[in-house]
Amino acid sequence: MLDSEKFSLNTNDFVVLAKNAALVGLAAGLTYVGENVSNLDLGNAGVMLVPVVVVVIDTVVKWAKNNSSNK
Repeated sequence: MLDSEKFSLNTNDFVVLAKNAALVGLAAGLTYVGENVSNLDLGNAGVMLVPVVVVVIDTVVKWAKNNSSNK
């Protein structure tokens, strides 16, 4: 990776900024869904929906963190 000059940004900096912005947006969306999934009134289907949403949120978080050993 090439470092940019002081007080300037290069293409690599913009890529890193975009990735971080996407992860922050994803985290905010997942937080919103996680906080509000219990407020849904879907009757008996809601009991089955909450665990599915929790598993999906956990999967997306693990995907976003890139838990590989090659870092």
